[in-house]
Amino acid sequence: MGIDFVQPLFLLLLLPAAYMLVRWWRSQPQMPAGRKAVIATLRSLVFLLLILALAGAQWLTPVKAKTIVFVVDRSASMKDDPRTAAFLREAVSKKNPEDQYAVVAVGEQATVDQPLTSRDEVQPLGVQVNRNATNLAEGIRLAAAMIPSQARGKVIVLTDGLSTRGDTARETQLAQERGIPVQAVSLQQPQGNEVLLSAVHIPQRLYSGEEYAIRVDVESTVATEATLRLYEGNREAGSRRVSIEKGKNHFVFSQKALEQGFHRYRVEIEAANDTVQANNQATAYTQVAGAPVILVVEGHPGAASNLVQALKAGHMNVEVKDIKLLPKELDGYKQYASVVLADVSATQMGDADMERMRTAVRDLGMGLIMTGGADSFGMGGWFQTPMEEALPVYMDLRGKEELPSLGLELVIDKSGSMTGDASGRDKMELAKEAAIRATAMMNGQDQLGVIAFDGTPWEVVAPQSVTKLETIQQQIGSIYADGGTDIFPALQLAYERIKTMKTQRKHIILLTDGQSGVSDDYAGLLQQMKGENITVSTVAVGNDADVQLLQMIAESGGGRYYFANNAESIPKIFSKETALASRTFIVEQPQIPAWTGAGGWSSLKQNLPPLRAYIATTPKQTAEKLLMSAQDDPILARWQYGLGRSVAWTSDLEGKWAPDWVSWGGNSRFWNEAVTWTLPQINEGAWKTETSLTAGAGQVTVTLPAGASMPQELEAVVLNSDMQREVIRLKPTAPRVLEGSFAADDPGSYLIQIVEKAGGQVVSSQTTGLAVNYSPEYGLPRDGEKELLSWLTTGGGTLIAGPEEAFAGDLPEKWDTQSVREWLLMLAALLWPLDVASRRLQLPEQWWAKLAQQRSRSETTTTSMAQQAVLTRLGERRSGPPQKEEQKRAGNLDATANFTQGSLARPKAEASQIGTGTRQQEAAKGKPEKADDTLNRLLEAKKRKNR
Repeated sequence: MGIDFVQPLFLLLLLPAAYMLVRWWRSQPQMPAGRKAVIATLRSLVFLLLILALAGAQWLTPVKAKTIVFVVDRSASMKDDPRTAAFLREAVSKKNPEDQYAVVAVGEQATVDQPLTSRDEVQPLGVQVNRNATNLAEGIRLAAAMIPSQARGKVIVLTDGLSTRGDTARETQLAQERGIPVQAVSLQQPQGNEVLLSAVHIPQRLYSGEEYAIRVDVESTVATEATLRLYEGNREAGSRRVSIEKGKNHFVFSQKALEQGFHRYRVEIEAANDTVQANNQATAYTQVAGAPVILVVEGHPGAASNLVQALKAGHMNVEVKDIKLLPKELDGYKQYASVVLADVSATQMGDADMERMRTAVRDLGMGLIMTGGADSFGMGGWFQTPMEEALPVYMDLRGKEELPSLGLELVIDKSGSMTGDASGRDKMELAKEAAIRATAMMNGQDQLGVIAFDGTPWEVVAPQSVTKLETIQQQIGSIYADGGTDIFPALQLAYERIKTMKTQRKHIILLTDGQSGVSDDYAGLLQQMKGENITVSTVAVGNDADVQLLQMIAESGGGRYYFANNAESIPKIFSKETALASRTFIVEQPQIPAWTGAGGWSSLKQNLPPLRAYIATTPKQTAEKLLMSAQDDPILARWQYGLGRSVAWTSDLEGKWAPDWVSWGGNSRFWNEAVTWTLPQINEGAWKTETSLTAGAGQVTVTLPAGASMPQELEAVVLNSDMQREVIRLKPTAPRVLEGSFAADDPGSYLIQIVEKAGGQVVSSQTTGLAVNYSPEYGLPRDGEKELLSWLTTGGGTLIAGPEEAFAGDLPEKWDTQSVREWLLMLAALLWPLDVASRRLQLPEQWWAKLAQQRSRSETTTTSMAQQAVLTRLGERRSGPPQKEEQKRAGNLDATANFTQGSLARPKAEASQIGTGTRQQEAAKGKPEKADDTLNRLLEAKKRKNR
């Protein structure tokens, strides 16, 4: 127990407070002593309480509880060791009730698995961490931060001792300096025989027809037999049987560069005696120089046949692929200089395919061309997709005043089955996103209504003009999945609502993933809709949907039927349906497009043939418009997007909308110029680039040619397998050498685009790659016990053996502080009115005397009795009564004085002695005059006191 002060310097205020009280005491000589004492006491207490509150008085009590934070290594090398959970359970079972504990899980980063608690049961470890790395340093730092400053705590690390990131010894030392001991439990894992591929070496630049060697490095802890297989992309390019010796081994594959472009090679090893399979493959990249290759993707067979003939007539290498065969890795697009999407619908492409293609244009410099058709641009559902970002036009119509108004009613299934599909996507969230995307394509003259249904319909948005877009979208976002499925009441309510809309076109979109009764009169309802010129389209989500019923509704309702096996296509379907329902995107008006004079393509300077139709779009602000329609819509537009270029041609290629362009003599030249413009125009960097992996970080090293000047700006755009983008600046580290690093903990391929800029413009670039074949957790076995003891010794930590030691042992003493400032202020506030009352209230002086007497009642009583005895004797002597009577009275007084002396305090005896001494002096001196004077003075004093 004790008292502490947060700001002890305020205690110096006690000196001026005491000085003020003394001065005040001396300045009040006329004030009765009792009153002055009461006021002085109250003021002293008020001053003391206020000064203690200002000083931040705290009550100190010793902390008895212990706070333990367990740091659990959950990296891949720990293999979910069951000893970890057993240790935690037994350790917690031995703690005192007031003790607390917490659990921190460690992988690539540290995460709190269980916050501080005093409960007796440990919850199973459940938090997810990236297990491809071990960052014990961050785990110790987080654990130490969780221990309150006034707690008696320590950190216990359960690990195999193998850390791949961070300075564990340094963090241990910092925790020790804060008074937080760090202890560790060694959980060593059994190690078996290990064979791993450490690296694959291949030249980064090759020429077509060049023969080259691929060197494979293998490390092993045992001598064994193995099979090596080489893959170019996904095609096996060779295999061989090899003998592996203990230690480092090197093998070589001979290859010839036949195909041009960017290539990925993968090597796999299958050993007869091996433990871990995760480290049995490695990847490397190379680029074979040659003529560019153009990838053409058709939305339907023959959509781009005319374009392919025109490009081949210009001696271009063209490769036509089905949309399902698009590259599934980002590096697969590096073998193409440009991609053409010919009348492709967004519903035919997955979101991941769009993201890869957009990233290849922006960050790898690939070209992109989209051509029109009934399933392209806004009609194809490309609104608000990654591809729209890469193209020079918007898919919706902006700034158009005279457009037919659209009344749209969305009927969305909200039954319980809409919560998720086989791929884990939430169908309900995608349906809401689709509805919101549809509203974004509408304008103020359009009207919208939304009905959600399960067993009964729920009108989410009543029919209204699309003016308060934010409010409508918030209402759509409030839909939740629950209940059964009954389509007919919802469809009937939609009909009743949409027929009240005052619009030129009316359309209903019905989406469901379930079954519904067929006994309802759908035919009669749809016949009524047909009479009101209301069309209906349906979307079946998944195989459990009532496909036959939805097909019948769409056919009878004059709309379209969609089967969405993948829920992520729902937003694209809604965008496409909204565009089709408005019927404003296809402009069917024969005309000759007008050349704006931009572009510089010689083919556009000729007499241009007429067009019969095109898809209306909106040009982006920085786009370059080359051909415009009579309605001021772009027919041909282009722009720069990141490192790549893209072109939009809003008419078709088949000849349905532009037959005269197909037969036009300048058609081949026109398309060759358009495709050539999209080819990478940036020079290939002449520098030498090397990549490496060190301690979970990728390293990029660029060496400039001899005599080359230092670039103004050199950066590297790093793209991982998930297409996450990181831009790093390369800085000089030596003459003609620039370097940079990036995080590369996760296994996979990292494409690296080196870009040189001058004046903000890209002047040259180079593509390379780095393959992180496997996590460092799967490297060759290391001595974890030795590494554990090393960082514990360096940092000042200790090793414990069993769970009984977790809450045992002495920890540094800590004191718990409890502020009493509020109580002091409250008490001062209560005393303050008493101080004011003592100064302001005019109480009789006798009251103050009584208060003073209460302070020292015994002393006052004794003194008064002694004085009374003296006065009595003096009075009798002065009046001269008979001697006997006088002696008798004196004897009685003496007896009273003697009794008082024997039974009361010392002051009474002193008073008696004074009286006796006085009589003796008067008798001896024989001076009655002086006695009379004394008596008079005493009587006068008594009178003054009584007054």
